[in-house]
Amino acid sequence: MKLVRTAEPHPALIFVAPALDVVLILVFFLLLSTSFLLQPGVAVAVPDSPFLLAPQRDPQVISVTAAPTSAVYFENQQVSFETLRARLESQHGRKRTIVIKADRLAPFDLIAHVMAVSLELGYPTVIATSESPR
Repeated sequence: MKLVRTAEPHPALIFVAPALDVVLILVFFLLLSTSFLLQPGVAVAVPDSPFLLAPQRDPQVISVTAAPTSAVYFENQQVSFETLRARLESQHGRKRTIVIKADRLAPFDLIAHVMAVSLELGYPTVIATSESPR
């Protein structure tokens, strides 16, 4: 006895199932990959401020950490003030904005000295803050 199939498979389903798999994989990848994005540099807790600037275009970040081991980091490397001045002077042709990302508990004289160095060399300088909670 020969059995005949009553429902024929639709040829479009052959392409829909793999396409749906690819779309679901891309959605899961995008959802999971956003949690892996890290901001490069030294981790500091910046102070709150109601005054926020627009994001700076291609900034150079100088990080200042808090006591007891206060330090200045430029391009993810700990530097002294002399080294910082030399590196900024060597990049003097590129007038990129300097963003000072200082910890809340960092000594003010250290932040002021870093700002003085960058302003003496003619760089536009801003201090990074976070949005104040309302």
